[in-house]
Amino acid sequence: MQKNIAGTIFYSLLFAMGGAPTIAMIMIKLQNVHVDFIYQTFIGLTVMIACLLIPLVLIQNTYLYIKRKNTELEKKIETLCQVYLMLDIFALIFWLIYQFI
Repeated sequence: MQKNIAGTIFYSLLFAMGGAPTIAMIMIKLQNVHVDFIYQTFIGLTVMIACLLIPLVLIQNTYLYIKRKNTELEKKIETLCQVYLMLDIFALIFWLIYQFI
């Protein structure tokens, strides 16, 4: 399998698992909500975002897996691989800041 295609598949799956809670928590932080409703809102938003995000990532990764030997796609997908890596790093930094500050 090509390096960028394999990286994109890995980073996108990692983002699909961690991205939904991160996006939900950012949306909650941007709103002024009563403290008691934060957990319910967090769970609801996580499920709603995950229901959209995970199928899209799985469809994308299925396509990439089918086309894994295509060298032209390997060159085109390099920026997408880097975007997913940056999203994963952002999510990790967000949760570290949220946990310790």
